[in-house]
Amino acid sequence: MSDRTALRAEVSVNYNYIIKSTLFAAVMILSATAAVAGEISTLRQSVEYALEHNRMLGANAQSVEQANASVSDATGRLLPRVDLSTGVARTNAPGDYFGIKLNQKAITAADFNPVLMNNPGYINNYQTRIGVTMPVFQGGALWAGRSIASHQAEASQYGHHYMRQQVVFQTVSAYARVRQAQAQIAAMESAVTAASKRLQDTEAMQNRGVLIKSDVMDARVHLLRMSVKLEEAKNGFSSSKDRLEQVMGLNGDVHLNTEEDPKLKMPALSLDEAVEKALASRPDLMAIENQHKAASAGVHQSRASFLPHVNLVAAQDWNSPTFGMNNRNTMVGATVTMNLFSGGSDTAKIRAAQAEEVSLEYRVGDLKQQIHNEVSHAWRQLAESQMRHESENEAMQQSIESLRIKSLRYEQGLTSTSDLLDAQVQADSMRVAAIQARYDVTVAQAALLLSIGMLNEEVIQ
Repeated sequence: MSDRTALRAEVSVNYNYIIKSTLFAAVMILSATAAVAGEISTLRQSVEYALEHNRMLGANAQSVEQANASVSDATGRLLPRVDLSTGVARTNAPGDYFGIKLNQKAITAADFNPVLMNNPGYINNYQTRIGVTMPVFQGGALWAGRSIASHQAEASQYGHHYMRQQVVFQTVSAYARVRQAQAQIAAMESAVTAASKRLQDTEAMQNRGVLIKSDVMDARVHLLRMSVKLEEAKNGFSSSKDRLEQVMGLNGDVHLNTEEDPKLKMPALSLDEAVEKALASRPDLMAIENQHKAASAGVHQSRASFLPHVNLVAAQDWNSPTFGMNNRNTMVGATVTMNLFSGGSDTAKIRAAQAEEVSLEYRVGDLKQQIHNEVSHAWRQLAESQMRHESENEAMQQSIESLRIKSLRYEQGLTSTSDLLDAQVQADSMRVAAIQARYDVTVAQAALLLSIGMLNEEVIQ
């Protein structure tokens, strides 16, 4: 029995250990998953988060919703309108008294007594009414109004698409500047380390009588300058990160950790093809073209005021001296109205609508020219930034090699401390310039894609 008891105890202990180990592993996995889910470390993640949480983009989305609601409103005006009303009235006016009694179907021969007709008593009337109005012809005003709302909604939608691309550009640019600042901090930390070692070596050589005090002073000044440059790089990183967090709409629910360099997929297009693509796909151009179409519909709407308006009407009401739905009466009819003279206000509205149409036509033409210029400028800027990147990289390599040679000459006593420090400053500056040139290429690529109208989350590698 004792062996069985011991065996059961051992099995129980092992079973509890397995359960606890399994639960602990599950908790660790969930914690790790939550940590990953709450961290943004790539440009693509940053762009996706910005498109979902950017505050100004969210505000603009509400403008799109307003425009879509206007389409529903304009469509509703084409349909019949049904109104229900109920109320009570008490009067002793002779005309109203007699009319109410007729509606209540309560007229008797005694009511035609002139004395009673001229001085009736008070009468109560509870009326419930259902009315239907159907627009048959409004001179095309209602259909023109719906066309205006539809084109304005499309313009708002295209404007929102263009704003999304602008948010992508702002995110790419801010992300690139954060990565640039990180690389510059690393470069300046190396520069400070090198300057500190240079100062130590200079002090040691002064103690041996090889160098003089001014050499030590030059080395110390160099260290101070590099320390200031490092602090500037750190401040630049903080400012760039603040800008990126603002563009992304971060509110503390995730941690931003920019670890990967930004990379964009560039289309294989010539300059002429890029311009043609931009004129065919730029959302802001499509937006203003739809605004022009809305203005054209506005001209048709303003002209409708010179045409007759026809409506069908129908109503049914109940009139009773007490609360209730008694004594039903029905009415069916049609109304025709036509504006014969309004002091010239209708003509003025047509002129204003035509002026708006012509104005937008000019704006469309100007925007097309602007798009052509923007694509050409972005194309040249990208070529220039790529050339600068290659040049700065070559200059950095040359300055590093020059520093190596002068360091060897310095160790042999063939060059002065100031010459060596100048070479060190130049090498450090070239490193910083090469870093900036590298990320300038990314920003220039994003600017070109934005000018073409192709900057979206799909181009992020």
